[in-house]
Amino acid sequence: MFGLTAFSQEGQFSQYFATSSLLNPAFTGTIPNLTLNSNYKRSGNPNQQTFIELMQATVTYPFQKVTSKSYQTGGAAISFFRESRGAQGLYTLNKVLLTGAYRMRLTRLTHQYLVFGLQGGIALNGIDKSRLNWPSQFSQYYYNLGGIAGKNPDPNANPFNGTNDLLYPVFNFGVIYNVYDNENYAIRDKSLTIGFSIDNLNRPIVSYFPGEELRKFWLVKLFGSSKMELGARWYIYPSAFAAYSQGILQVNAGTYFSTFVSSPRAKNALVLQMGSWYRVGDEIIALIGFQVENIRLGLSVDLNSQTYELQKVNTESGSQTLPAYEISLTYNLNLSNPLGNVSSPIF
Repeated sequence: MFGLTAFSQEGQFSQYFATSSLLNPAFTGTIPNLTLNSNYKRSGNPNQQTFIELMQATVTYPFQKVTSKSYQTGGAAISFFRESRGAQGLYTLNKVLLTGAYRMRLTRLTHQYLVFGLQGGIALNGIDKSRLNWPSQFSQYYYNLGGIAGKNPDPNANPFNGTNDLLYPVFNFGVIYNVYDNENYAIRDKSLTIGFSIDNLNRPIVSYFPGEELRKFWLVKLFGSSKMELGARWYIYPSAFAAYSQGILQVNAGTYFSTFVSSPRAKNALVLQMGSWYRVGDEIIALIGFQVENIRLGLSVDLNSQTYELQKVNTESGSQTLPAYEISLTYNLNLSNPLGNVSSPIF
């Protein structure tokens, strides 16, 4: 009887730098080794409307040019992304993205680079109709006729009946400025990385019903991260990230601390990193992770006012709501250079 306005949020990982190709396509041209990285994030209970589940996996391949000395000229990557949200995860978004990046050295005497990245792929929006309940599935005698053998709901009662999943192309662009003091990551003390990107360059149509021209808006992102030495084997990474779309601005500020638990020249060098992000007016994200040889593992937890309120309500009702958590895993396939990495936090 009434038309209401609904608000929602784009699926977003909390470990921004662990999903670098999704954060900015130009990052693909800065990763110096053949690398596989993946993330899993979950928030809420599947029985709740606030349930969110995100997954991504990316394989990155660097391009090298060899003269008297080899150096990186860019890279390519393929990313797989899946998002499920709403009760029982009935709303889904799947994406396959291909990324190409070109890395240009600005000066011969210093390590200053400008990297350009272009990303394109296919996105599939869908609604899992099997998880939806309609009036014809209920009666005064049976709670849910759809779950009883021999009782089939009226197909005409489902407005999505016959509606296909929504398939559309998507294109993103990014550029990064990167400068550091030493090519060797193990003894690098200072670095600065600044990036700018735009998602949904082509403004794809995302309406489920014919006759409507609902288009995705541009998503503009800006980030910066620097590395500075605090003392022997200790480093600090002040960072910031902002996203803007449709008049809404999201601002994040964070700081990481890292240390070599063992000597960087040891056979099994261990790097420990911890830190936090503050999303202005929303939440705090706490992170911890480590890197040993070719493997990097990170864990983060999102703590916001909404999580607190849900926990308070569900505690009174006897149910339980867990805060959003995210796990990242990165594997460097270059066995000869296990510590090689882009000059930004491992997350």
